[in-house]
Amino acid sequence: MRAIFAIFVVCALILPGPSWPQGSPSTPPAAQGHAPGAPPPTPAEIEMQKRAAKLRNQERFARLKKDTDQLLELATQLKKSVDEANEQTLSLEVVRKAEQIEKLAKQIRQKMAGDW
Repeated sequence: MRAIFAIFVVCALILPGPSWPQGSPSTPPAAQGHAPGAPPPTPAEIEMQKRAAKLRNQERFARLKKDTDQLLELATQLKKSVDEANEQTLSLEVVRKAEQIEKLAKQIRQKMAGDW
């Protein structure tokens, strides 16, 4: 979907568009939120897009919740391992668990920012 949008944007920038008369009361089709020459979306299409966006957001939230639950579990395990160790012995398990936590936290941050 992003590739199609990128191609559209490149074509729109490269190809000369119609010159809009100055002072025209109508706005160009591109400014109305749909492609030039394409018919405007029907109310059913708009509703379907809204439902699809809502479903994507719900799925994204469910994945974020699952990942944060896993992050909490890993952090709890790390705390327990550190509490059981002494100042001279930190096991390799503790280092691995800390790396897992760091990786998962980075993934969660990226998902929250929407960079997936």
